Amino acid sequence: MEKNNTIEENFEEIQNIITAMQGEEMTLNESFEQYKKGLELVKNCNDQIERIEKEMQVIGEGNGNV
Repeated sequence: MEKNNTIEENFEEIQNIITAMQGEEMTLNESFEQYKKGLELVKNCNDQIERIEKEMQVIGEGNGNV
């Protein structure tokens, strides 16, 4: 997992993790590792969204819009 993935790539990877965890072939330890990886992906998505929101606020303020 790269931290520079796009939000869409992270969402796709999260979906893949969910699908894998729904299968019965995964051990408890593997499930826990996938869960942690999913949490990190969600955090990265949240960080990216927050950064984009801040950039949009700056752009809006620069145009006289709030």
